[in-house]
Parts: sequence; C-alpha cells; structure tokens
Amino acid sequence: MKFPIALMVLVFCSMAGIAQKNELKINASANTTILPNFQNRIAIANGFNIPDVIIVNNSQNPIYVVDANSSTKSKVGFVVEAEAGRKLNNRWKLSLSLGVMQVNYSYDTYIPQSFYKNDFHLKDIASDYGNTKLTYLTSRPINVGVTFNKFSIQGGAILNYLVGKKYTNTVVVYNNNGHAAGAFFEEKGEPKQFLLGGHLNARYEIVPNLEVMLGGQYFFSSLYKKENTYQPLYDKSKALQLQLGLSYNLAPLFRK
Repeated sequence: MKFPIALMVLVFCSMAGIAQKNELKINASANTTILPNFQNRIAIANGFNIPDVIIVNNSQNPIYVVDANSSTKSKVGFVVEAEAGRKLNNRWKLSLSLGVMQVNYSYDTYIPQSFYKNDFHLKDIASDYGNTKLTYLTSRPINVGVTFNKFSIQGGAILNYLVGKKYTNTVVVYNNNGHAAGAFFEEKGEPKQFLLGGHLNARYEIVPNLEVMLGGQYFFSSLYKKENTYQPLYDKSKALQLQLGLSYNLAPLFRK
C-alpha cells in the first residue's frame, strides 16, 4: 500500500498548487464495463472425502473438467475523482487526477454435463455467481486536453490500483442434510493489483463551471493474473469501460 499512498500525497499536493492558478474539478460518472463472451474452464467435484472441506484436492471422485461457454453482462459502476488542470494557452491544457473507480459486470456459464444435472447454467444454482465488483484507486497522471469554445476533448494514460474485490469462483451444491454434495470450481486467478489503461473523453459546458462528459477507458491487460487462469478467459478479460457524468470546476471558489 506504500505506492498508492505516496501517489495520493503527490497528486493532492500538486492539485493544491494548480488550483490557485487554474482549475480544480470534481468529476462524478456512472460507468458500464464491457467484456466479450469467453471460454471458461470448470472443474467439477462429485462428493468430498472430508465433509464440507470444499477444495478440489478433497474431491471424493475423479475431477471432471469441462470447457464451457460464458456470456457476459454489463452492469453500472462509478467513478469519482478530483482533477487539477493548468492551461498552456487558450486551447491546450494539462491535467492530473486521482479518485476511485469501480468495475462492475456479471457473467453466466453453461454446463452441458455434470453429476448435478445436464444442460443448465451456474446461476441456476447460485444467483450471485459471476457477479463481479472490483474497486480501484485510479489516477490520470498526464492528461492532455484541447478546447474549442465550450467543447473540449482530453485523453491520456490511466493507472489503476486494486483496493477492493467481490466475486465468487466456486458454486456449491448441497444435499438434503445441508452438506456439500459437490462443487463447480472456476479456473480463474486473482485480480491484478495494477492495471494500465488509456482513456478519452469529451466534455461540453452546459452552464459556467459545469460540464457534461462522455468517455471511456480501455485496459491494456487482463483484469486477472495469468497464474491459475484459463488462457481463453485470461485473453478475453481486457475490459472496455464507458462513462457518462458531470464535471464541476471548484477553482473559482479558491480565488475569492
């Protein structure tokens, strides 16, 4: 955690100095994360040697592995950030930002054959299966913008550091006695700690100091670590994120 804390201090100190001369904006957006459908791999365990110790190596019978199709679904997340900018001239501007961003999406996996039954989806067993929320500390350290009257475009690199995660890799089937009768283990590793991406957004000033903005970012690498992740799943987990929100310039308040 030392790196993100140092980054926060550096960015906020820079923002404080810049705001006295130019802009200090608060940006708030809703976003949606788009992932393509992917090929998944599921290890199926039928019974456990030690009751309710739900791990692959505790399977009572030989593990059955199936390559399965997964379909993805975009869900709504958020981005909240502070952005400080300095004008180079009447048209060009440099800025930097720091905030919090959430990646939110879901998927379901079709299982053609298993001990449980044939031809079903894992959400039929567990409705929260595939629901994924990843929360990042996010920063745009070098952001280049160009303005045309009330309309502007900006873009640059974006850095994301994972600070929270919520998802499931395992679906358990229970018998009438409440014990685990078997389970479906997904071959998906842990989320990556650092993600590098690129972003582009367009803004329009609707009233003085308030802009509506539309844009997005693309992650250059997979959301997940390559270790313990099925290769086709890993390759398809490069997300595109679209954003729609508002940006308010606080700098005039500091100049009064």
